[in-house]
Amino acid sequence: MANIRDLSATVGAGARATKYRVTFAFPSGVSGVTNLDEVDVLAKTATAPGKEIGQIELWSQGRKLVIPGDTAYDGSWAVDFYLTENHSLRYDMIKWMDSADNFQKNTHSGKPGAIFSDLRLEQLDSAGEVSATYTMHNCFVSNVGEISYADDSADTIAEFNCTFTYSDWVIGNEAESTYSPSSATENEIA
Repeated sequence: MANIRDLSATVGAGARATKYRVTFAFPSGVSGVTNLDEVDVLAKTATAPGKEIGQIELWSQGRKLVIPGDTAYDGSWAVDFYLTENHSLRYDMIKWMDSADNFQKNTHSGKPGAIFSDLRLEQLDSAGEVSATYTMHNCFVSNVGEISYADDSADTIAEFNCTFTYSDWVIGNEAESTYSPSSATENEIA
């Protein structure tokens, strides 16, 4: 059983849920007006994506052997954003959706590359340096959530949820996982 000293030595400052960054670029088919340097500031909550390996059951002489099957990704990633007064980020997310399928204009993109982009979720260490990166590939906006208004929310900034759909993700920035654990910056202030 570990004691508190062992735990402190192993975890260090620990990965903090409040130290993360969300980054992306609009795909070529979307002309966004939002300053993408502000997206990280507007991202209120996000989650690291999930991954699962399926199972294949083989039976032999009345005994079951379970072996690994295909990899499956959650396929969707939700981020909650604060809403600015001009709603620019929300409008840009809706424009991204419209570039894929625009109901009013009766158009549908025949160029997936023009609507796909890579999104990144970066874990930051206690000094604000990137310690881990999750890169989601072939992302597009699949849902822009509602905005809630209420008279009893006088001192509250409005928010909206945005759901992205993706094909797969890797740890790192490349097409394949290139993860090698980084050393945390020598800064114990969290």
